[in-house]
Amino acid sequence: MLSGHKFLALSGFSLIAAAYGLARFSWGLQLPAVIRDIPMSSTLVGALSAASFAAYGVASVIASLCTARTGPRLPSLLAGVFAIIGLATLAKASGPLWLLAGVICGGVSSGLVSPPMAEAVNRDVAPAQRPGVNTVINAGTGGGIIVSSLAVLLMPGQWREIWLLFAAIAVVPTLMAMRAMPAGASGERVSLRHPVAAVRQPALRPPLIVALLSGVVSAAYWSFGPLMFASLADKPARDITLLWLVTGAAGCFGVLTGAIIGRVGINSAHRLMQILTLLAFGLLAFSDVLPWLSWGVAALYGFAYITLSGVLLVSGVEAAGKFPAAGLGAVFLLLAIGQMAGSALFGALLDGVGPKMALGIFGALAVVALVLPATRAK
Repeated sequence: MLSGHKFLALSGFSLIAAAYGLARFSWGLQLPAVIRDIPMSSTLVGALSAASFAAYGVASVIASLCTARTGPRLPSLLAGVFAIIGLATLAKASGPLWLLAGVICGGVSSGLVSPPMAEAVNRDVAPAQRPGVNTVINAGTGGGIIVSSLAVLLMPGQWREIWLLFAAIAVVPTLMAMRAMPAGASGERVSLRHPVAAVRQPALRPPLIVALLSGVVSAAYWSFGPLMFASLADKPARDITLLWLVTGAAGCFGVLTGAIIGRVGINSAHRLMQILTLLAFGLLAFSDVLPWLSWGVAALYGFAYITLSGVLLVSGVEAAGKFPAAGLGAVFLLLAIGQMAGSALFGALLDGVGPKMALGIFGALAVVALVLPATRAK
């Protein structure tokens, strides 16, 4: 049986998979099937996705404070509980308001899960092993996307049954977290001033700015990727699910984030992932002419996003010094704020100017992020 930091990594990977891959990002995958039963415009879909990201942002702040006051176990358990509730609500949804409640719970789940993971790693793992363990945990998103894709392949069109199945699956990592996550505060006196002080550190500004821009850009894929595969590349439902599976499989290579950072550094790693994002968006824009390009889009973006989020995670944790949960929470909060704004903006652009122009505008934002550093030179 696994013990020590290996079981912690497995538990964190599994809970991240449930919170992100199942409770949050399965929304985009299931969206074409949901819209067939509950018709919605792109603008309304964007608003629902924005609400999920807003809930994620608020929950990430709460998670940082809760982690500092109670230790990692309680917020980790709450992340699992909200994932279960959100998935069950989505499964029973009869209209947009119920879908809204479900995606908000999914957003809360994913917002709660990362700060306690960072604190648990900081508390229980040797310093030399922390970047590797953190990036393994972060790659759980890819694992969750793989599970969700396989479920949709095996149960096409049965979005309600799939989300009920996911709710049952999410019970397992929730119970694992009960054993793996340490309980109790660190022993230091904790107040709101501590995370605020961490966020105000100049060293944290570069990853926060990059996270905000990257969040805006990422909303185009996570909220509308399956819809664009259908409208631009004219892909059938089965191919769209396979494309999502490719996204998740490529995202699992995010476990290499620590090795990439060790070889080229944080700034070069971040810029490389921004370039891959631009390439993915460019291929997607031309997939109406060459539909096979969509497979490259899925692979490139899955790897780029998960790796980039891992890079920002490591940068935020390092920049926050004694408050790793606050640093991670701040980075992921800015990522969520960007995704909230990006979901609403991209949905409006799809209805207004079409997918190609919308992708071009969001690609320009990726260029801005590309020229900025993700960490200060030492």
